Amino acid sequence: MATVSPSYREGGWGWAVVLACFMTEFIICGNLKALGVLITYMKEDFGTELWVVGSIVSLHYAVQSIMCPLAAALAPKFGVRSLVLVGSALYGVGLVVSALTHSIAILALALVVIAGTGVASVLEITHAELAYYFREKYPLAAFLTFTGTPVGMMLLGPITQVLVDTYGWRGAMLLLGGVSFHLVVAGMLIRRPPNSYQAVPDHEEQLTIDGIDSPGKFKQEVKLNKSKISNLWNSVFSALGLEVFVSAEFMIVATIRMLYSIGYGGVVVYIVPNGLALGLSAKEASFLTTAWGVGNLAGLILLASAMHVKLVSVRRAEGIAVSVIAVGFALEPFVSPFVGQILTAFVVGAGLGCAIEGIFVMTRCLPFGDDKFVSVLGWQTFLSGVAAAIGDTLSGWLSDATGSFHATFFLYSATMAAIVLCLLVDAIRISSTTGSSKQRGPAVLMPSLFKKDSSTSFERVPIQPNTN
Repeated sequence: MATVSPSYREGGWGWAVVLACFMTEFIICGNLKALGVLITYMKEDFGTELWVVGSIVSLHYAVQSIMCPLAAALAPKFGVRSLVLVGSALYGVGLVVSALTHSIAILALALVVIAGTGVASVLEITHAELAYYFREKYPLAAFLTFTGTPVGMMLLGPITQVLVDTYGWRGAMLLLGGVSFHLVVAGMLIRRPPNSYQAVPDHEEQLTIDGIDSPGKFKQEVKLNKSKISNLWNSVFSALGLEVFVSAEFMIVATIRMLYSIGYGGVVVYIVPNGLALGLSAKEASFLTTAWGVGNLAGLILLASAMHVKLVSVRRAEGIAVSVIAVGFALEPFVSPFVGQILTAFVVGAGLGCAIEGIFVMTRCLPFGDDKFVSVLGWQTFLSGVAAAIGDTLSGWLSDATGSFHATFFLYSATMAAIVLCLLVDAIRISSTTGSSKQRGPAVLMPSLFKKDSSTSFERVPIQPNTN
C-alpha cells in the first residue's frame, strides 16, 4: 500500500487546543506552587511532621509522571477527550476531598491516588494533541502552551496566600479544587482534525501463519500457540509504546529531558532557601521566585521569536541555553547581594524557559508518526519524573551533609553541562549518519547543533491513513 503523508493546516482548531494546553499548564503547575504555600498550614492542622505532608505533595507530583505511560496507552483505546474529561474530574475531586478530610491517610489517598492519577490523564495527553495540528508552527504553539507554567506559578502562589488569610487553608484548597474543574472545559476543546492519520497494524506474521501448509496438526498447533504469544507480546509492546526505546534519537532527547528535570526541580525547591542562607530577608527572598518566573517567560518568548524568524537552529539554541544555566547554577551560592540574586534567578529562569521549549521541539521532530507522539511524551515524562526524584534526594543529602547549598548547585550545574555533551554526541551521530548515506530519513529530521538553519523545516514522517 502506498504511504500517505499527512497535511498540516498549521492552526485552525489547533489554536483552541493550544488554549486547552495553556489552561492545563496554568492550573496544574500553578496548583503545585499553591500546595507549597499550603503545606505548612496543613502540617499544623493535621498535627503531623512537615516531612509527612511534604512527602504526600512529592508523591502527588511523582504519580503524575509514573502514570503517564499508562495514560498514553489508554488514550487510543478510550479516546483522548474522554480520558482528559475523566482525569480532569478526578483532579478536581481529589483537591476537594483534600480540603474536607481530617484524616492524613485520606489526604494522601486524595492527593496522590485520585488527584495524581487525574493529572497524569490530562497534562501530557492534552499536549500530544498539538502534533495533529502543527508542524512548521509547532515552536509557536509550544511557546503559547508553556507560558501557562510561569504565569500560573507567579499568580496562583500569591493568590493562594490571600485565600488562606481570608478563608483558611481548607477554604483555599476548596477554591483551588473548584478552579481545577475548569480543566473539564479545556478537555471539551480537544478534538482531532477530520483528516487524522494513524499507523495500520502489522498483520504480516498472522497472515504468514494462516498461509502455512502444515504437514501435521500438532506442528500447526505449536506454531499457532507461538503466534498467539508473539501477537500478545506485540500487542502489549505496541499499546505501551515501547518501540520508542529502540530509537537512538528518542534516548538522547529523553536523557536531555531527564537531566533538565533534575536542575529544574532543584531551582524551584532551593532558590529561596539559598537566598536566605546568603543573608537575604524573607521578604527579599520571596522576590526570587518572581524573578525566576519573569525570566522563564522571557526565555520562552526569546526562543520562540528566534526560531520563528529562523535565526538559530534548535540544537544551537539548546546548547547556548543550558550553557548559560550551568554558569548561573555555579554562581548561585556565591552571589550574595540582593540585586545579584535577582539577576541570577532571572538568567537561570530564562535559560530554563529556552531549554524546555527546545526539548519539546526536538521531541516533536523524532521519527515517529503523530499517533505515537502521546507515547513519546508519556515515556519522557516517566523518565524525567524518576530522574527528578533521584536528583531531589541526592541534592537534599548533599545539602545536609555539607551544611550549605554549594555542592547542591554544583550538581545542578553538572547536569546542565551533561546536556551539552548529549547534544555533541547527537551532532556527531547525525554527522556520521548523513556522511555515510545520502538517504533522507529520521536521521536528518533535525538540524545539526552547529548548522545555522531553520529548526522548523521538518520532514513529514509517512504514516498510513486511518482505516477505522
